[in-house]
Amino acid sequence: MSLNPYDDDFSKRLAAPDGHRNIIGGLWDEMGALQRDYLVQHGLRPADRLLDIGCGSLRAGVVLVPYLEPAHYFGIDYLGSLIEEGYEREIRPLGLADRLPRDNLAEERAFLIPFEGITFDVALAQSVFTHLPINHLRLCLSRLRPRMRDGGLFFCTFFLVPDHLQAGETMRQPPGGEVETFSWRDPFHVWRRDILFAMEGLGWQLETVESWRHPRGQEMARFRAV
Repeated sequence: MSLNPYDDDFSKRLAAPDGHRNIIGGLWDEMGALQRDYLVQHGLRPADRLLDIGCGSLRAGVVLVPYLEPAHYFGIDYLGSLIEEGYEREIRPLGLADRLPRDNLAEERAFLIPFEGITFDVALAQSVFTHLPINHLRLCLSRLRPRMRDGGLFFCTFFLVPDHLQAGETMRQPPGGEVETFSWRDPFHVWRRDILFAMEGLGWQLETVESWRHPRGQEMARFRAV
């Protein structure tokens, strides 16, 4: 699937009815609620400032913005067109623009984080590193750490595979085998040792990687800034 904003096919799919929802994998209501509920269960408070990395068309934003205090949700994404569609077709119609200033959302590449002067308590990257090689995780962790408070939490998802799986093997992900993952192309899977290597020396502690009832089998990692 192309995610080039200048690609004709991408533009047509984005312009289709509910294109901004379908282009990020659908499951709009299910995945939005799942992300909010998981974060709240693991300590997210209304007063926290949250950075949604790969926020896309704001599937998590539409449920996190009402929960958080006004202007405490921030988002970055590689595709500014997705952000714009989400803001105009979701945030404004729901009456949430007063709680989410447009300046809290930015098109950014290579995990550069704007929003000068803001320190984050919680960060989220849902289905970002399932589409990128593992070296992107190291870049993200290195650029995120200076913007996180000590003890802050970073939640991100992966397709995790068993230690015994060989580098050239693919894997059908549970629960239903709908998604086949690869070590060399999108959708990517990783080994736990990859995650540990990516975070080495960057000021993070990996607390857990666990199932969180993701319908397509992604697992949730929780990092703590130390």
